[in-house]
Amino acid sequence: MLRDSIHFAKSFGIYAVLTGLILGLAFPFDANAETADRRNSDANSPVLSVAEIDAMRNAIERQFIVDSRLKDMGSVRLTIHIKLARDGQIVGNPDVQVTGGSERTQKSLTDSGLRAVRRAAPFTMLPKDKYNVWKEVVFNFDTSALTQ
Repeated sequence: MLRDSIHFAKSFGIYAVLTGLILGLAFPFDANAETADRRNSDANSPVLSVAEIDAMRNAIERQFIVDSRLKDMGSVRLTIHIKLARDGQIVGNPDVQVTGGSERTQKSLTDSGLRAVRRAAPFTMLPKDKYNVWKEVVFNFDTSALTQ
């Protein structure tokens, strides 16, 4: 009986540590964001601050749930192009592009990215006076952070 209890405790402890590790690694994406207008802007046009971009990126990352069984996740790059209305709601369907990895991994990360963006919306943290800057946003996620 004691041996069964010890075995259960060890198994549960290992499970808890692995679950915590997986959840902890599920969020530290290395994500860069740019607005569609930033690519063509001049020095006088408004831009989003790092804090504003980080707020949106963090909102998406908090909703990102990744299948931990994907073995080649570290070789995948994910780009999500989002069009937004003035109230921060998503307009149309976000465009998700995935490169690298297996077809299964690409499909899984595409679905996860779409779900994360939809769950995170509306993006009310964005300043209304800079709408022309953030009406289209592109996030580039490097998933190699998930395998470290």
